[in-house]
Amino acid sequence: MQDDRDLAITISALVAAERNPHSHLVQRLTSALIRRQAVNGSWNDELWDTAWAAKALHDVGYTIKDPAMQRALRFIEANQDPLTGTWYDELFETLLVLDLIARIAPEKMSTLGDVSLNWLASLQKPDGSVIAVRQTGMVASLFCLTRKLGLTSNEQVIESAIRYIHSDMGKKPIWNSASWSNYYPLQALLDYGATLDDPLVSKAVDWFLATQEPDGNWQQVSGLDDTAMGVLALSGLLTGPLVDVSDPRTAVLNIMRENGIIRVSIDGPGIGAMTLADRIKLSPKVRSDLSQNQQLVKSALGKFRSQTTTSSSGKRRRNARYKSKSSVPMELERNGQYAFGHLIPNTIQYRLENSSADHLRMDIDERLIDLPWELIHDGTEFLCLRYAVGRRLVSSQSFHSPSRRVQSAQNTRVLIVADPTGDLPAARQEGHEVGILLRDKCGIQVDEFSASGLNKMDFLLSLKDYDIVHFAGHASHDPGSPDESCLVFCDGEIQAFEIERFLRDRSPAVVFLNACWSAEELRNPDSYTPMMRGLGRTFLYAGVTAFLGYLVPVPDESATQFAFAFYESLAQGQTIGESLRRARIQSRDPKTPENLTWSSAVLYGDPAARAIEVDSTANL
Repeated sequence: MQDDRDLAITISALVAAERNPHSHLVQRLTSALIRRQAVNGSWNDELWDTAWAAKALHDVGYTIKDPAMQRALRFIEANQDPLTGTWYDELFETLLVLDLIARIAPEKMSTLGDVSLNWLASLQKPDGSVIAVRQTGMVASLFCLTRKLGLTSNEQVIESAIRYIHSDMGKKPIWNSASWSNYYPLQALLDYGATLDDPLVSKAVDWFLATQEPDGNWQQVSGLDDTAMGVLALSGLLTGPLVDVSDPRTAVLNIMRENGIIRVSIDGPGIGAMTLADRIKLSPKVRSDLSQNQQLVKSALGKFRSQTTTSSSGKRRRNARYKSKSSVPMELERNGQYAFGHLIPNTIQYRLENSSADHLRMDIDERLIDLPWELIHDGTEFLCLRYAVGRRLVSSQSFHSPSRRVQSAQNTRVLIVADPTGDLPAARQEGHEVGILLRDKCGIQVDEFSASGLNKMDFLLSLKDYDIVHFAGHASHDPGSPDESCLVFCDGEIQAFEIERFLRDRSPAVVFLNACWSAEELRNPDSYTPMMRGLGRTFLYAGVTAFLGYLVPVPDESATQFAFAFYESLAQGQTIGESLRRARIQSRDPKTPENLTWSSAVLYGDPAARAIEVDSTANL
């Protein structure tokens, strides 16, 4: 996409339709848009392009505190006419800029917007129009926005503009011939409070639907601009998000240990007919340093957890309002870049950086799982945020093949065990909210148990009957004997070695142990034996398709938010890996840098697999 304006409008349209700024496509387009910003803060030295680009970043979630937004605002401020308060004395540019300022820096409207708002009002004719219907719609929307934000209000301008928009269509099928222009009066009606019940709104929607091409685009003036504006216009009338459930593009990193050497190969989209392989030597000291990377995560989360709770290791704790100006994110990023240099050969780095993949499956030698693969940082982003990442173990030991396949929502059964010990109210709330989400939005059969509603025997005997198992409660990890790591129930503990024998005939497809240490394994890679498995590998060897858990203790509230975000995407039909990636992004809060819950989660399994097959148009 060569044109910056096209790129920006596309981002806004995708976010409006999907109602989620965390899709892989939006993230990639946003990165491209930021790279194109000029040193002076503009895009192409144009107000139009700059306003659209900054609006797109705002739609994605960027605030005025972000450097890219600050630079854009400085460019805009520098180009305001100090006498007229306008931008180039142009109505369209001034409207775009004022709309942006009201959204990203409303406190500046009193200094940047008062004079120009009065100028806009002075342009309105007695019939309510401001030049043409497109500009009239923009004026109405701007004044509706300032009224909504409590900045300023001019009811006469709004009412007159809406009356003109109604009268201008008259007996015509639409205001004018282009989707790009028709967006503005339709959006003005919606901003004013009209709904699909309004005959004029319904008439406009009928036109948009009738003029869409069979391949999905509108092209009266510009194919991409008209299409993006068409999507923006109709998105305001959706009762639920449009969900992109397109087929994933998966790259595969194969990582094997060979006599102290790590052999890495890459395959996937755009790689070609040959699979590239390279080798890299890793010293024992560096390996030890890298394997301890999670201690940084553990320490940061320890500060973030409740300062008053003194429960034993491995138990989930209540979240505390811990604030710090710590450089933990920067340290984690530096460690990730250090790992990138030591674990990924240069030739593989280049192929990975230029891959068109959105999913990354890492087929890892079982003796290398202690290394921080998800937290490798390529200089731009962590792998687990750039891609939908999942580990798949390469093992010489025998294991059971998965016995379940993806099914429709109506045929999927979910077991939720929340707060089985009765002392974790946040976990209990988590189970209730996840149950409502899956039951009400997807029509999935959910069996939910809390407190003493399910004991050890009940849990073990019922595992084989469910497609998805979600556990939110206490867990512990035994570093010396991982097979004695356990889940805690009201009547005692279930140790890892006890679980596999109850899954030999039929295992769940997905197991999410939303508990501390649930994905932690043996830290000595040379000590693997058939029985020395933690909770995660126990489920994997039993035939579970995907296992999710945490490497360190995590706060209750953060774990709950993370789980809900994960299931929300899963319920839309997203892949398991993409659902996890979006949950990571949503839980990554710059205000609380010590909350590294997003970085502690790990997925064992194919990230491109789906757990639920849903109708993506069900909420339209």
